[in-house]
Amino acid sequence: MSSIYCVFFDCDGTLVDSEVICCQAYVNIFIPYGLQLSLEEVIKTYKGVKLYDIIDRVSAQHGLTVVPETLEKHFRAEIARLFEESLQPIDGIPELLAAITAPIDAVAATCPNPRSAQ
Repeated sequence: MSSIYCVFFDCDGTLVDSEVICCQAYVNIFIPYGLQLSLEEVIKTYKGVKLYDIIDRVSAQHGLTVVPETLEKHFRAEIARLFEESLQPIDGIPELLAAITAPIDAVAATCPNPRSAQ
């Protein structure tokens, strides 16, 4: 079998389903500031919205005066904790990856990095 040069996977929705976990992280980071956002509200309103846009919109709506970089730091720590605790592969992905038998020179997963999330 010939070699495959490179395989790219989109991360969210292909390898893992992280959207709900990300939304839960938003719910969690605002609790210490007295904001009780529901998970359903965050999913409906902010799913797929960039981190700093969410911080700005929630802060403006609720009169929150926390420095955005502080909330980003809390979000990154919370998302790491939730990923470690809850992140699972999409059904069938482990089997799909195991079924790739051709030699592969490079594998990449695409996902936003902190800089592009701003």
